Order: sequence, then C-alpha cells, then structure tokens
Amino acid sequence: MSNNGDHQLGRLVSESAFEWEDPGSNPAADMVDAARNTAWDLGKQPNNYRSNFPTQEWARRLDLVHTGEARSEEQVAAGVLEAERVWLVHRGGFCAARILEGDASAGDPSSAPPPPGKLALKLEHSGDIIHVDEDDVEKANPDQYDRCEDLASLRHLNESSVLHTLRQRYGSNLIHTYAGGSMVVVNPTTPLAIYSEKVIQMFRGCRQEEMPPHIYSIGQSAYREMVSTRRDQSIVFLGRSGAGKTTNFRHVLHYLALATPSSNSVLTVERLNAISTLLEAFGNSRTLLNTNATRFTQIFSLDYDHTGQIASASIQVYMAEKMRVVRRPEGEPNYHIFYQLLSGADDTLRSLLSLDNLSEPNLFMTPLQRTEDKQKAGIAWARIRAALDVLGVKEGEQRALWRVLAAIYHLGVAAVTTSGPAHKAQFAGPASADVAAALLGTTIEELTRAIFLPAHQAPQPRSSFSCIDEGSSVIVMDSVEADYDHHRSSSPMDRSGSRGSKHQLEGREALEGMAAGLYAEAFNAVVTLMNRCISGSANTVNSILVVDTPGFQNPGSCGRASGASFGDLCHNYTQERLQMLYHDTTFTAQADRYAQEHIECGDVSEALGTPAPLIALIDKPATNSVVRTSQQDLREADRRGLLWLLDEEAIFPGATDQSFLERLFAHYAERDHEQMLQKGSSPDQFVLQHFQGTNPVVYSAHGWLRASRENPVLRQAPTLLQESKKESVSRLFVASRGAVTSSSLVNGPSSGGSVVGIESAQSLRRASSIRRAFTTGTAGIKRRSVALQVKFTVDGIVESLRRTKLRFVHCVLPQHNAGLCELRSPGTSSSPSKPGSPSSVEDTLLNVPLVRSQLRGCQLVEALRLHKQGFPEHMSYQQFRRQFAVLAPSQLRAGPLLDHRAATEAILQHLEMEPSSYRLGLSQDVFFLNSDTLIKKMRAVLTCSNKGPIALRGQRPHELRLQRMLLSANCKCNHPLTVLSCVLAPTL
Repeated sequence: MSNNGDHQLGRLVSESAFEWEDPGSNPAADMVDAARNTAWDLGKQPNNYRSNFPTQEWARRLDLVHTGEARSEEQVAAGVLEAERVWLVHRGGFCAARILEGDASAGDPSSAPPPPGKLALKLEHSGDIIHVDEDDVEKANPDQYDRCEDLASLRHLNESSVLHTLRQRYGSNLIHTYAGGSMVVVNPTTPLAIYSEKVIQMFRGCRQEEMPPHIYSIGQSAYREMVSTRRDQSIVFLGRSGAGKTTNFRHVLHYLALATPSSNSVLTVERLNAISTLLEAFGNSRTLLNTNATRFTQIFSLDYDHTGQIASASIQVYMAEKMRVVRRPEGEPNYHIFYQLLSGADDTLRSLLSLDNLSEPNLFMTPLQRTEDKQKAGIAWARIRAALDVLGVKEGEQRALWRVLAAIYHLGVAAVTTSGPAHKAQFAGPASADVAAALLGTTIEELTRAIFLPAHQAPQPRSSFSCIDEGSSVIVMDSVEADYDHHRSSSPMDRSGSRGSKHQLEGREALEGMAAGLYAEAFNAVVTLMNRCISGSANTVNSILVVDTPGFQNPGSCGRASGASFGDLCHNYTQERLQMLYHDTTFTAQADRYAQEHIECGDVSEALGTPAPLIALIDKPATNSVVRTSQQDLREADRRGLLWLLDEEAIFPGATDQSFLERLFAHYAERDHEQMLQKGSSPDQFVLQHFQGTNPVVYSAHGWLRASRENPVLRQAPTLLQESKKESVSRLFVASRGAVTSSSLVNGPSSGGSVVGIESAQSLRRASSIRRAFTTGTAGIKRRSVALQVKFTVDGIVESLRRTKLRFVHCVLPQHNAGLCELRSPGTSSSPSKPGSPSSVEDTLLNVPLVRSQLRGCQLVEALRLHKQGFPEHMSYQQFRRQFAVLAPSQLRAGPLLDHRAATEAILQHLEMEPSSYRLGLSQDVFFLNSDTLIKKMRAVLTCSNKGPIALRGQRPHELRLQRMLLSANCKCNHPLTVLSCVLAPTL
C-alpha cells in the first residue's frame, strides 16, 4: 500500500469528505486509490499549506516538484553514491548527516582525514564536518520510507530509522504503525477524528493487505483468523501509564461490536459505552503519571458461535487496588466514583444517604472544592446513572450500591480512637458510625463488633520457613537467616512506648480493612451486573480476549523522589510478565520452530536480552522443600524472589521493612545481580532495572509489610452485606457472590472477580481455569498472602493467554507528561530542546530519548529484524495440500498419491514461487515470508493479462468458480493462506 494511504485516510475521514454509494465496492481499496491519485493535490493549496507538514524539508520537496527541479531516479542514485545519508546517534536522539569519502572534505582546511575506526560526517542542519565513531552511525533510508506503514519493510532497519519513521508519521497524525506481526500506537494526547462508525465500515471484511495501520485492523485480523482457523484469539496492550492502552482497548471492542455480527444484540455499542463508563468510575483514579489511570486488570471476552456471531460476552476483573480507597500516595485522590457521588447526587439521594453536610474531616477522602471540578463530576454522575439504566440495573440495586459507597464515606468521618484502661479501639464519631451502620442495614453494635473484635487484630505470627508439607509443623531456619536475625527489631507498634497509640493504630487498620472490603464487594457487584446484561446462554465455540492492564509505573520520571509503592511494583511485575509473553511468542517459539524444522534464517538470539532474570528476582520460589544449611546451597537452590521474601517477612515476629530489605540484599548480593538490583539513596529504598535495564525504578519499601499482610477485617465485609437487614442490599450482594461459604471467604473479597452472571460455558471454563491458578496447590496454601496472590493471579492470566493466538499492541508514551494532557497546555514539552536545535520542533511532539527507551525495553527493533529475515507465516503440509491442491498440475492430480510434503513442493514449483519466499520444513510445516505473495501468484496463474480467467487443461467446473472468486473484488475470504478453503471444502 502507498505510504500516502493512511495520511489521506486521516485527512479524508477528519473532513468527512469520503463517501461511497456502490455497496459492492471495497471502501478501503477505494480509499487507497483516491489517496494515490491525489497525492500531490496539496500543491494547489494556498501558500500557507507548508505549515501543515512536520518539517520544512517536506515543503521544499513539493516546491521542487512544482518548479520542475526535482531530480530523476538516476540523479538521486548518483547523489547517494556521492555521499551516503546516515543518522548520527547521540544521547539526545539522532540527526541526519552525510558520509564524506575520499577528498570530499579536502576543501575545508579545518577538516583532517578521520583516524582509523572513525568516519567523516557532514551534518545536514549546520553543515559542520565532524569525525565520529563508526558505531555511532546508522544508515538512513530513502525519503520514500519516511512514513512507511510497516516498520519491517524499511530498507535499512535500525533504531534511528524506526524512530524517524514514527516521528514523521506522528507529526502527520498517523499514530498507528505496523511493526511486523504487532502494532505500535503513539498516544496523540488529543482526540483524533479517525474513530467512527463510518471508518469501522471501511475496515469491515478487509484482508490484512487492504488495511492501513489502524487499531481497527487488529480487531479485524483477529476476527478473520478466528473464523478461518477456529482458534481463540487475544489482543494484549503493553506500555507505560498514560500511553493510551485503555483508550485503544475500548476502540477494539467498539470495532468488534459493530463490525462483527451479534445474535440477539447481546453486545451493543450503547452497552459497551455504559460498561466503560462504570469501570472508569469505579476502577480509575488520577495519579502522578495519568489523570485517568486504570487501577485494575481486566479481560473482556467476546464469545462467538459456530456462525461467527457474538453470542455472549463477559468481563473478568483482577488485582483491583481495593486498599487505594483508604491509603494512597501523597497528593493522589480516591477513585472517581466517590467525588462523582458527592457532587452529583440530587437532594433526594443526598437525604437518603445523609450526605447533606460534607464539611467534616474524613480519613479516606476530601470532597471537591473547586466549582469547575464539581461541575465535571456532576456531568460524570449523570452519565453513570444513564449507564446503569442502559445495562438494566434496577433502582433498588443502584441504591444498594450508593448505600455502600456512602457508608464508606461516613466510616471515614467516624475515624478511630481509644478509651478505657485497656485502650480499646472504638469510633471517634459514633454519630457518623451509626449512619454508616444504618446505610448498611445493621446496627452500630454489630458494625463495631465486626471491625474492632480483638480476634480480628493482626494475624498470629508464624514462621515462613516451614516445609512444603502442609501437615508438618516443623520450623527450620537456616544459617543465613540466623546470621542476620539479630538485626530484627520489634515492630513499630512495640517500640511506640504508648499502648494507646498502638491500639489506635491497630483500630485504624481494622477500620481501613472494613472500608476496603466494602468497596471491593461494591466493585464486584458492579462487574456482576455488567455480566448479567451481556452474557448469553447460547453455545459458543471460540472467543476473542482483549486484555487491559495498568501501565508501567515510574513516579521518578515525573519528579517524585519518595519512590514507587508496593502497588506500583505489582503493576510493573504484570507488565514484565506480559513482556516476557511477547518475548516467548516472538523470539523463543519462533526460534524453536525454526530449529525443529531445520530452517536457517540467521542468528535470532544474538545478544538478545530477556525479562526472565528480573522476573525470577521478583517471583522465584524456593526449589526444594528441605531448607539447606550452607551458604552455597542457599545461593544455588533456596534463593527466593522478592515476593516470597516479603511474604515471609510479613508474618515473621518482629519483622520490619528494613529487615525485609536486609534479607533481599542478602539473597541477591552476588555480582551477577548487581545489574538488576541496587541500593537506593536512602536506607528504605532500592532500585530495580526493569525492561533489560532501560527503565530503572526507585522503590520505597516503607509500609510494604503492612501492604503485603492481609487485613483480616476484609473478610467481614461480605458477611456484613449479605446479612444486611436492608433487603435491597442483601439481595444484591448475595446474588453477586452467592451464599456465604468458607471457600468464598477464604479466597477473600474480589480476589479474582466474580463469575456470577456469566452464562457462556466458554467464559466460565476460562474464568475457572484462571481462578484455579491462585486457589489450588501452593497458591491455595498462600491464599492469605497479598504479595504471592499477585504472582499466582498473573500466572493464571498468562497461561490462559498462551492457549490463544496472541496479538500485541505496543502503546508508546510520546512525552513524560502525556498522560496528564488534561492538566497541561497544548504544545508544552517535558524536555525542551535548546533554541535553534534542529530537532526542537519535533521534540515538542516526540521525546526521542523517551521513545527510544520504550522501543528498547519492548525489544521492538530486534523483533522487526527477526520478522524481516525470517518466515513468520507457516502452515502444515496437510493443510496446504488440502486448500491448494486445486492449483496443482493435472498430472499430479491424476498421478500416484504423494506424501503431503512432496505434494506441497510440487504445487509451489508449479506456481513458480520464488525459492527465497518460502522454506519447506523438515517434518510438518511450510514457511512463508509473506502469504500475500502466494495469493498474488495464484491470481497471476488464474489470470491472463486483462482477459479474465484462464481455462486450464482438465479444469473442472468448481475450479472455474474458484477462479471467479479469486478475481472478485468483493471476495470476503478469511485469511490470505485460507482464501480457497470456503470453496474447496465441499469439493475436496
């Protein structure tokens, strides 16, 4: 496709100037043709048209064209031979230059011949001649590759060329770019008019080669392959916080809901918008990096029946930050829903919820003060009420949700104090506590008992160095633990010197546990109501999973010196695991397949890093059940990951955050781990080198033991709500979780999302499989460990995704503060360039060092090299023969029966395929460099110039039908490699 195609797509769509009347035409193909025919019409624009181009170079090229001074191809080639155009790589990015060879610099008296190992370059922006190391120079591509649609098609594939292409496209509002088998999307920070129902119809039914880069093309490709191969598909979004993952997540869902048929309208755009509104309200919050950060992981499953129609859908929510309701980093607010309720509720609802007076201090939140913020929250509240109506949530169910949220607010007002000789914890504001109890349908005595019962204080300490056998109570401590055990000190509570302060702190933690548990149950009920609306009972055969996770968190990039929190570590660990999944899919599995089939395509593992070492540092379990006693055995066999060490310290008597850090550095003191783990600038900080060292994050271990220790009061919230005397409250929360049983309480509030309301057998099996990953075996034993439940939950998600055909979308952050686009003025840059710098204009759009760090972290350039030099598409010999046997020569069809490999080779030779475009595997697969080449070859065989189909000798009637189908512009085949299957099935 032309490089101008997607540029014209953005211009034509934004101006609503593209219409078609012929229903039999292909809109996407027509769009590309129109773009090609009008590529230079911009020259007819007024004189100020040049300001629309990202650089002055583009305007200069247009001037050359219209003045007749443009060079011919021979002149261009001669110019390249005279001075090769290259990129000079430097810390701030890269710049264009020309290599001076021979006597090219002899006329400059200040320039001397370059010493060995260096090159003489002439900088294009200043004309200076400098000598640089050969390693600092990368080849540049010809100008026609400046806005190339697929990075894998660049002639010279290197980091600077990829960055240049992304910058040129981004400057033209072309935010989507193919990257081999995946896609790169740069956050535009402002809305673009490229997402609409009209654009969706342009992509509907298109093949991969017909679609310009767009997030809709990912959804279309996933649907077509699912229908053709009958294999589950998944779309995974990767990137930093604020890079636009959730926004693109929603765009994909909108496309699939509109472009793919749906039986009984089970999933409509209105319902999708309603779901997005509610999830954003209950699960999003403003952070230092993002004004609307997602704080939970979600898997949206679209389940299809045998006809390819959406028969059911479901949402699964994992790892929601329930403790964020009560504890957050300094300066960050609570979840959106609280401020929207407090600002938008009408007088009747305010009176019902006792929210007339909001001036009292609150432990958990502060109501909005600015009039502008209140107005925005009120508008959002109206959207929330409308969304609940769209999803069919009854008025009684809505009021039950508002009762729980208002009760959390009043518990924050009630606060905690101590009284009596025993310093017993109790409510500081009994009146507010009584209001909270009334809203929950209980009494203040029952509420006090559920929160402050002495049995619900801190869990009884137990050693973590027990054998794996559950029945054993033997506690074994190795020599290393004994060596630094004397460093342990009593907990802060024991050192406080005030017994009353200790009990007050414990009482506040108990109050926080109840508030967090109530919110977790409310969020779980909202997800259940959504699933009740979009789930269907029809039989389903395949699914498309769309996965959205919180982005990578690095508060230090925005100036927070205090360090990242435990919650940030959990989200960063999830991103590392998904990056490892991308690495395994792109590199490891491909290399293993090549080795198994004896396919040579160069060294795919040359100096290639992997996220595995850092992941092992975080989640590696002990390899043996028997604890060793020697230092060497500890280093080699019993070294445990950070999460396991944190779990052990959280339940060890007298452990502190500092003792946890001492154990962590004792386990990873070797030189091999210094590149991944270093000490921070303060005693409670440490540094982890994420994404192969491209993104170091400073963590503060302050409060990590408390964060990783399960609050036992959390388990009282489900019982309190299900036994409520308010019928609407009791009915809602019994329906959302089922009757209170030991198993439901053991798993904790919303540990993995409710499956109630999901009717599709496909979704139920998948959700149950993920839940088993963190509720059985070792995960079941550690079910009360907050730290380890993160690992077990991610294990289940990753294993569920491995069973599908994966598609990855890399969301790129163009500036450090791009996620805060609502709070900054347009055009501001977080890292301004020096005045007069050649890249100062571009840097206001794209922070090149930041984007380069992200590309290195996700190993995108390495993946592109493998995609370009390898054979990314493959199919079995049996499948190839079954689908393409009709193209075999007549003597082969009439001759003796050959094995599938020989038949495949004969067909490819008959089609006169280029030997370099495919490889025959040793046992079972044939590999293709590009399946589109095969389709074009088949069309050429079946076409004679412009005269239409060829009647091949011995051709049968169904083969003529096949020809007509291949030549039809309206062919809606499912995949290039299976273009013939729809007609061959009834004949072979």
